[in-house]
Amino acid sequence: MKKIFLTALSLLLAFATYAQNVEFTKEAFPNDKKGLKTAKKNFEDGEKLLADGLYREAYEPLSKAYNFNPNNAKLNFDLFKCTYNLKKESESFGFLNRAYSLDPNVDPDIVYFKGMERQSSYDFGKAIEFYNKVPASSKWKKNADKRIRDCLFGQNSIGKQVRCFIDNAGGNINTQYDEYNPVVTADGRMIYFTSRRDYKKAKFSDDGNYFENIFYSKQSGDDNWSPSVMVEGINNLKDHDAVQGVTVDGRKMLIYRADGNGDLYETTKKGSKWEKPKAIKAINTDAHETSATYSYDGKTIYFCSDREGGYGEHDIYRSVMDAKGHWSKPENLGPVVNTPYDEKSVFAHPDGKTLYFCSDGHPGYGGFDIFVTTFVNGAWTEPVNIGYPVNTSGDDAYFVITADKRTGYYSSKQVGGQGGYDIYKIAFLGPEKEFAYRSENDLIDGVESFVDIDIKNEQIPIEESRLTLLRGIVVDADTKQPIPDANIDLYDIVENIQLLSFSSDDEGRFLLSLPSGRNYGENINAPGYLFHSENFNIPDTATYQIIEQVIELDKIAVGKSIVLNNIFFDFDKATLKPESIMELEKVYDLMTANPQMKVELSGHTDNKGTAAYNKNLSMQRAQVVMNYLLKKGIKKNRMKAVGYGFDRPIDTNDTDEGRAHNRRTEFTIID
Repeated sequence: MKKIFLTALSLLLAFATYAQNVEFTKEAFPNDKKGLKTAKKNFEDGEKLLADGLYREAYEPLSKAYNFNPNNAKLNFDLFKCTYNLKKESESFGFLNRAYSLDPNVDPDIVYFKGMERQSSYDFGKAIEFYNKVPASSKWKKNADKRIRDCLFGQNSIGKQVRCFIDNAGGNINTQYDEYNPVVTADGRMIYFTSRRDYKKAKFSDDGNYFENIFYSKQSGDDNWSPSVMVEGINNLKDHDAVQGVTVDGRKMLIYRADGNGDLYETTKKGSKWEKPKAIKAINTDAHETSATYSYDGKTIYFCSDREGGYGEHDIYRSVMDAKGHWSKPENLGPVVNTPYDEKSVFAHPDGKTLYFCSDGHPGYGGFDIFVTTFVNGAWTEPVNIGYPVNTSGDDAYFVITADKRTGYYSSKQVGGQGGYDIYKIAFLGPEKEFAYRSENDLIDGVESFVDIDIKNEQIPIEESRLTLLRGIVVDADTKQPIPDANIDLYDIVENIQLLSFSSDDEGRFLLSLPSGRNYGENINAPGYLFHSENFNIPDTATYQIIEQVIELDKIAVGKSIVLNNIFFDFDKATLKPESIMELEKVYDLMTANPQMKVELSGHTDNKGTAAYNKNLSMQRAQVVMNYLLKKGIKKNRMKAVGYGFDRPIDTNDTDEGRAHNRRTEFTIID
């Protein structure tokens, strides 16, 4: 059992304990009438600006008044509201505690915020006492009741823990300003994120901070991030632009723009440049659409909206792409996932069934916590709080995780950061390693805290990722040079459906996520080249793996051949299996596109059985393939069927794997 003592000293608060409330009156300042007059005017000007929600503008005159009289409870409470809304929690709680010590009745709402301050330090019992004092007439009463529920949850679950290290992503990504919305490619090699930093032509928004812009960084060889760079072509610099999600291959991006109430846009990467973002009309409404993510195949968008007809404030919805590439009418994920409060920052894992999101409606430690739900048997499971210390008593949001579920990223405001909200890396540990905990992650600078948190040795298990990450590069077989914009098509060959189609990048690279439990056919082709096919039959029990591919495409020429890896026959028979249809259609498309091409379709076997038997079986199989193409309209004089038996092995016949390679159908250009 470990004892963790959260301690933070504040001279300001210690002094405030003995201070008395001082009004801006002549009696209090008999010897400085001029200074009093100026201070009162600053106080009045600041309160007017504060009433209009202009927190940054109000802060300056209120601070001047504070320099004259730091012992006025109302002024301290006003400065609390300014700094709290400017996301300066450490400074704001100092003003709050000073205001409360000067006059605990300065404002009926102060007890609500005192509860928040105690909850932020994991002093759940004291926080509940304050929340219970919130008047029934207060606009914060409903929130107070919800926070009491969260405090009770915190008391009962703080002893459970996620085994992890939480570290700042570093100065190449984070600045003194806010960084959030990390979006990481499935293999963890590139990160896109949103920043409110001062950059070139950056301007201030109405909330007093710089507008949001989108940046990116690449993983360097030493497991660090390269210096971040603004993404060219998609930031308008005149309003908010925030990254929301990217497809697994990194070729499409969802962004948020503050058009009207806020809408979602989509942009596509061509070569090394992003195209002009286009509004997603099927999703956007007059409400606030934000926080979106793609499914693993890019054919579903999950997003958050506060449109009418939902279960609460922002709910999670989904829209599905139809056969024509159009997005469907969005549907709500339902009351199991959504609550009467806010659900935001949604992320779909590449395994095709797991959804992470943040919520202040499900039971948590305070503010927004991160939850996970899984799509099982046609329904979403009850969301689960992913646990402490990833979730804290503050706002924890914008959580993403790599394909192997071992490395996560999220946005948090912690002691020792670069400033504002920073992006943090979470390394989830296995059970065999000793848990390492950095208590300073949960301190809020400047807050008095002497709370004894009892951390028991209970552990929250880490679910094993069940998917295959396919990472490859397409090159010319002769020159070995990359082939950009090669077509990569992925099929479910059992269901005979195309799952996705996309292109390699300008370096010929591609990335695919293959959730376990499917029989996949992969086809890679480019104009002027023969196609290449692969088969990945991945059982539902298969755990995380990475497959690296170097795909060498042969230019169309006499003598060139390809192995048709997705043509299957019943055991010891010449009967085509239905799984072969997608591959046969690719052969048909190739011959249709090249009407002068003549080919040899050859069957091959392993060395089990007699030579005569295998030649006959291989000939029958080659003939069946040719017959399929004949029925599709390919002329007989363009094809020749040959059975070679086991005369032409491409692998050893001494192993099961080798014999499987030798059992094949080939396609060879003969004229």
